[in-house]
Amino acid sequence: MLHAAAGQALRSGHPNDMIKNAKKAVFGAIRVVALLLLTSTCVPAGGPNLVPPADGQTANYWCTWYAQNYWIGRGTDLKDLRGVSNQAAREELTEHAVFNEKDGWATTYLDGAREDFIFLIDHGWQTKDASKRIAGGPPFFNLVADEDDFPRYAGLSPQDALLQFNKEIKALGWNSLGIWTRGDVTPEQARTFVEWSKHAGIRYWKIDGGDIAQFNSFKAKQEIYPDLVLEYVTGAGGNLNPKWDQERSSYPSVYEIGGRLQAPMLRCLQHSDTFRTYDASPLLMSVTTLRRTHDILKQTQQQPKYRAILNVQDDCNIAIGLGVLVASKRHPNLNERTLLGRDLHHQLSGKRTMQRRINEVERLGRWSRIAPAFPAGEGVYLSSKEELIDRCEFTKWDTWASNTYGKIVHQSAPAIMSRNMPLPIVETDGDAPYVCATTYPNGPTGIATEGRVSPANQWYHPRAKVSVQIRDASQPIGIAGHYQQLKLGFAGSIEDVKHVWAQDLLAAESIDIKSQVSIQGATMTIDGNLIDELGTSEADRGDLSAPGLVIRLEGDSLPKAGDDFTPVTEPVTAAEPLDEQTQTLQDGFTGRAELKRCRYGYRVTATGPAQTMLKELDESITSGKLSVQWRMKPANRSATKNGMLVLSSDEDANAALCAGSWIGSNEITLFENHSQWGNDLKGSLDPDGELYCRIDVDLDSRTAELTINEKTISLAFSETVTSINYIGFGVHNSATLFTEPKITRQ
Repeated sequence: MLHAAAGQALRSGHPNDMIKNAKKAVFGAIRVVALLLLTSTCVPAGGPNLVPPADGQTANYWCTWYAQNYWIGRGTDLKDLRGVSNQAAREELTEHAVFNEKDGWATTYLDGAREDFIFLIDHGWQTKDASKRIAGGPPFFNLVADEDDFPRYAGLSPQDALLQFNKEIKALGWNSLGIWTRGDVTPEQARTFVEWSKHAGIRYWKIDGGDIAQFNSFKAKQEIYPDLVLEYVTGAGGNLNPKWDQERSSYPSVYEIGGRLQAPMLRCLQHSDTFRTYDASPLLMSVTTLRRTHDILKQTQQQPKYRAILNVQDDCNIAIGLGVLVASKRHPNLNERTLLGRDLHHQLSGKRTMQRRINEVERLGRWSRIAPAFPAGEGVYLSSKEELIDRCEFTKWDTWASNTYGKIVHQSAPAIMSRNMPLPIVETDGDAPYVCATTYPNGPTGIATEGRVSPANQWYHPRAKVSVQIRDASQPIGIAGHYQQLKLGFAGSIEDVKHVWAQDLLAAESIDIKSQVSIQGATMTIDGNLIDELGTSEADRGDLSAPGLVIRLEGDSLPKAGDDFTPVTEPVTAAEPLDEQTQTLQDGFTGRAELKRCRYGYRVTATGPAQTMLKELDESITSGKLSVQWRMKPANRSATKNGMLVLSSDEDANAALCAGSWIGSNEITLFENHSQWGNDLKGSLDPDGELYCRIDVDLDSRTAELTINEKTISLAFSETVTSINYIGFGVHNSATLFTEPKITRQ
């Protein structure tokens, strides 16, 4: 077995990885032998490989963005968060970072799974020189590689630069090169960029905002290059679902029925190949993402017009359980950049230690060969009425969203979710895990459990007895996560089954575990410890990934359920009533301040600190540039005279820009909203009675510029503010007069 495993690795691996793969195969084989000795005295070896070869059609990708962020100040101990920004991360995407042999992202990451993943270069790869954008387009949607960052492509045409880039990425074993864009393009520009991508063999665009008014890129690719996969987004109102700072029984996302981004999301799903559920804070990544996925699937099920496949960021086990795609961004680097002596990674923080869970990504890639992800509108979807609530305190080490620091953050999702099958039954004496299960359109079943978060324990994986109905006993069954016990129920007796083949998704062959499971009539029971052992038998040393395995029964006349197996349900059209903490509605505004109409416009009075009043915009602004003009002046002689215009992604101003003045202190100020106003970006200002104000915001570059009475200050804001959905006012222990703000789109 050991010689065969090493030989197979040498025959099939990429040349640069032959030795590494051979060593991994040998050590993996040793682990399998040890497992066999532990679990059985007479288990046949050398069963079939349950994972087929890669077919090159993947839409899963690994993305450079988290690595780019971690490379800011890498090798140093930071004293504060200044300089850790979106703009700085863009500058870290270079030829050296991608291709150097020592620690290049393309040369050293995911060496066991590259053929199953597109290598996607994120924000920062395109030229900064407007004169070189030969087909036009905005700064972040022109498809011209920056020659300073990638000098190896200098002198090539844009399409040939992409062609050469793609060749070099594929030569390293990756499926292909994917590219990031953001902004709006004309139909002519879209056609040109699609033609360039067809020439270069580029298979994936991540459109991270923009082009959702007319979907010009989608129209062009459908005509010119249908194989090009386009991902669209709407943003998600921040990296947390709304009302996270309140005690509630449920925390719906902005995609919920009646939610602020429900309509744009539904439009995207009809004019896209994939739809990403967007960024989520790492400590609560899974619950936030599960809720967004639930809010989408319950509406789109059984409606083929919703053609897009959901992408759930980096939740690889959830992807197995729900038939969706991933945009993996995790990487193995840890303790290479610190803040005051502690590892700083705003995208991969927490006890879960995603940096040590790389095997989960690799297993998902191999599972996708067996069971490809499928569209949001295909099949039925069910969820439990019971929701689980995860919560914990956030710190400056955990997220760039400073408004969460020192606060308990809450998020919720259904306890159980399923697609094209009955809901699993979950039994537990204590906390329950999240449980997902899906019957894929091509036959296999994927089952997954996911861990939990509490104030006392920021990552733990409770075990439960989980019972799942299987439609077709002859099809593969994927299992991810931890269990006390897993019961598989079939449509008829399986007592005469010949073999129960099982293998770690990373393995190259299966073993027969029939003697290690309990089979009674139509039910097979697998102990959780066996799942742990089998599902990690090929794990890399030190990897913390949850188990991931595939099993397949072999026998004569294996049972298959009829059409009545699939539950009968309807798309959900009404949201569940919630225990809202109501706020006063005043002239279309809601908030905690007091607002009244007056001759000047509005009088806003705050009886406490940092109080806001917001009004929903008629249409969300998710990309491009906008300007807002207004005037303001004090309404009384309070020593704390101040006033802010507020532009917010969410209705509570948790993900918002505040622009205005500390009038009493003769200061202009611009900052991302948080609870402790006053210690933010400032500049001196002569108020001179009335203040004439203008803010210019570029959602594509994440920058804002505020001018008051000819004094200007600028701010680079974080990914927390992903769209502008609300506008209003903010006042701090004072009263201020505001004119009606005038918004201009550029």
